[in-house]
Amino acid sequence: MDRARLGLATFHVPGRDLWAWVELAQELGLGGVELRADPGIAHPDELSPADRRRLRALGENGLRLSLHMPIHGVNLTWPVRAVAAASLRELVRSLDLTAEIGAEVMVIHPGRLPAEYVPFPEWHARSWDLLRFALGVLLPRAARLGVRLALENLGNGRDRGLVQTAEEHAAVLAEFPELWACFDLGHLHTLGGAPREHIARIAGRLLHVHLHDNRGDWDAHLPLDEGTAPWREALRALADHGFQGRIVLELPDPDGLRRSLALLDPL
Repeated sequence: MDRARLGLATFHVPGRDLWAWVELAQELGLGGVELRADPGIAHPDELSPADRRRLRALGENGLRLSLHMPIHGVNLTWPVRAVAAASLRELVRSLDLTAEIGAEVMVIHPGRLPAEYVPFPEWHARSWDLLRFALGVLLPRAARLGVRLALENLGNGRDRGLVQTAEEHAAVLAEFPELWACFDLGHLHTLGGAPREHIARIAGRLLHVHLHDNRGDWDAHLPLDEGTAPWREALRALADHGFQGRIVLELPDPDGLRRSLALLDPL
């Protein structure tokens, strides 16, 4: 596989800041970097004007950037409305940062409903209403800024992600024609889902892919072939549907990233 089609994701790990991840991507000949807008990585509060100019220059010189919304403490559909509102403000700020640094895509999570609330249909419906409201705010702003929003499928966890199945993913995309999809293989594998089926349902709107492995129990972000996720099947399905977007390796271990690239190189 051409490494120019691949990117790496940034993680908050000891001894490695944002620029170390960028340098690693360049060293490995990757075509992209996905910044995560969390504190310690690439939060809008922390990136100086010089950092922003440097990132934009990287994009102008051929390194394709994307931004992932902050994930820690941010939930667009949390039952406490003040939390949902604050989360939406964080995404607006992240969206503005995406445009400022010249990134092409911002990946967003649909939000989660606490496990205690899942048995109540009214709370589930309210969470969906909050997601619709958030998308109604974000999508017009993204269009003005020239950024594409990609909604990611979530995996298994104590709280229930609003978009887990292919049917849920496709339903949101049908309701919001200007929204794109991010397919996360590791998340799907924690639910026992079939990548070919999921990809087929969203192929016409699929913009972005997250690739990593796990053993089906939790979202471990393992290197490829160190878990049980059917990543080869997923790549074949992507190829069958003519996918030409970015494939981001979401791996916090640089050595694991190198091992995964060695498996992908011959493909």
